[in-house]
Amino acid sequence: MNSNVRALARFWWLVVIGLIAGAAAATAVYRAETNKRYAATTQLLVNSPNAPYLRTGQTQVTPHATTVRRGRKSIISSGSDTSVVAPDTQTVVNAANLYPFLIQSVQIAAYRDSMFGSTPGTVTAVAHNASTNTYGVYHPSPLPIIDVTAHSKLASDASTLAQQTVEAFSKWIVAEQRSKGIPASQRIDIQALTAPTVTTLGGPKLGLPLFVGFLVLLGFCGLAIVLGRVRQPSAEATKAGAVRATVTSVSPKLDS
Repeated sequence: MNSNVRALARFWWLVVIGLIAGAAAATAVYRAETNKRYAATTQLLVNSPNAPYLRTGQTQVTPHATTVRRGRKSIISSGSDTSVVAPDTQTVVNAANLYPFLIQSVQIAAYRDSMFGSTPGTVTAVAHNASTNTYGVYHPSPLPIIDVTAHSKLASDASTLAQQTVEAFSKWIVAEQRSKGIPASQRIDIQALTAPTVTTLGGPKLGLPLFVGFLVLLGFCGLAIVLGRVRQPSAEATKAGAVRATVTSVSPKLDS
């Protein structure tokens, strides 16, 4: 143990080089790990004009026709029956499970770029609480809510991209409904529930850079110890030779 310490002290310049090289290696690894990205998430509500989630029932009018015979003539009279039924929530839920595929489509991306210009980043969308099991079976969400997430290298770009995507998709839906002549009472509404919330993803960690730097320093220290052990036998041999020469020179000569 003492010999190792002496070797490190003797070849201290190797230890210093190891410290410098280790710091350089750790810095290089740290910079290579710099892949920090930002995610901005917002939520959309898929709704309809009759607001099915704000009521316990809705009035349903069922038209019917009644035929009355008067002599040889048949008179058809029309009428309707009114009843209160449970609100239709499944239609908007089905739409919420379909629309994420539209939000991520090339068509919506082109429509967004035509409105706002290009913003760097990518967009993902999923129905809230939807899931896919290990066998790839998709379980649809029971809620009419869509999570839209934009990823970018800058927090401002991620937030802007998420907001632009929501606005572009909402206007695209309205434009399509108008072009197809869908009455306002039968249209599906897209409503923003939350403003984009930005979170940080990835980024460098200190564990690997410190480990690499320590290995480099350890390698130089090991080199110093090896050099110390190589030099030690020759030094001891030189010292022993000097001792023998001294003893020989001081030994008394015997008279012949």
